[in-house]
Amino acid sequence: MQYFPTIELTDQTKLLLARGALTLQPGQWVRSERGVGRYLRTDPRTGVHYVSWVRPDDSFESHSQRFQRACEKGFVGKYRARYDAVKAARDVARRRAFPPSNDPMPF
Repeated sequence: MQYFPTIELTDQTKLLLARGALTLQPGQWVRSERGVGRYLRTDPRTGVHYVSWVRPDDSFESHSQRFQRACEKGFVGKYRARYDAVKAARDVARRRAFPPSNDPMPF
């Protein structure tokens, strides 16, 4: 991964992230009043940004493992391609649990 300096998450940068005017790479180090962490993603619908924060008792190894689990669970970075298969499996399970009704007035 190319080196990027640590970004300060001020109110202005949070606004730029929420509006899509600024994009950060997953794994890029950020700093705010909460501390230091690694950026995961920004939800384009709500504008909420997700960061894996470093805890006070964390070693680099434990933080990097937690960051990797967050990437896998959130389909961030190289795990983004897995989302389509999981979404299709969810749709199949939903259709099995609630089959569509052909009754025009179900009530």
